[in-house]
Amino acid sequence: MRNSGVPSRLLIWGAGLALIFLVGNAQAARKVTYLIVEDKAHPFQIVQGSESRGGIISDMVDAIFAGDEYTVDHQVYPINRLRQVVAKEQVNFWVAYEAVHWHTFGNQGLMVEEPLFNTRHVLLTCREDIPDRITRLEQLRGLNLVMLRGFDYQALDSAIEGGLIAEVPIDRYEAGIQLVAMGRTDGFVEMESRLKYHVRTSGVGNTDCLRWIDFSAIIPNFPLYISVDIDWPPAFRDFIAQRIRTLRASGELERIMDHYLGSDYSPNLGFGTAE
Repeated sequence: MRNSGVPSRLLIWGAGLALIFLVGNAQAARKVTYLIVEDKAHPFQIVQGSESRGGIISDMVDAIFAGDEYTVDHQVYPINRLRQVVAKEQVNFWVAYEAVHWHTFGNQGLMVEEPLFNTRHVLLTCREDIPDRITRLEQLRGLNLVMLRGFDYQALDSAIEGGLIAEVPIDRYEAGIQLVAMGRTDGFVEMESRLKYHVRTSGVGNTDCLRWIDFSAIIPNFPLYISVDIDWPPAFRDFIAQRIRTLRASGELERIMDHYLGSDYSPNLGFGTAE
């Protein structure tokens, strides 16, 4: 048989490189890059000194990938930088959290079909004349309401633009809670879980007057999901979905919520009924 002209040692060397490449890719695919927002994501993602320090969703992500199959690399970015590195594909095989209407990652991410938990919005207030449940925007007429700068409050945008309510923009949860507790503003609109956490940890004094007004008729409850890099295969999303179902059934997701929010907080983790 005639020799192909390629020295056998080159064939062996080329095969070795191919094997190294395949092994390297397999190892890279097992490393999960978990994207974390540096600021204002407490208690979902807690960051101190630019380092990840847990949080509800961070702990859930670690629980999802617990075991030998995957390793999780927590990477912290300011929100605008995070969007940029994803858009420019400067990070690979990432996961993050997302809501359907946020569109944080554009066409670069796909959401896992199984949600983590549901969110609900409340109006935190010390005013006794505000009803326990807000059912229409007209009930807010003339109110000065604290809102986090740069956040999307959906239905309230038109009320602000039309002069129905006045927005009091703030950059820190603690500042907003203090304004409400001191009676310097009429209320603070935000996710209940975020407000519960910051009321518990902020150290703001004299919060006995605080009332938690149901705001779900104005900003409907919505679920949070895990979003993954489009380069992950479909089987990866299926794996995450099954792990979420397993952790929910075992009570682990609820235990994580209780750790940060207290046992008196009752999120919709089962999604069987509306909140």
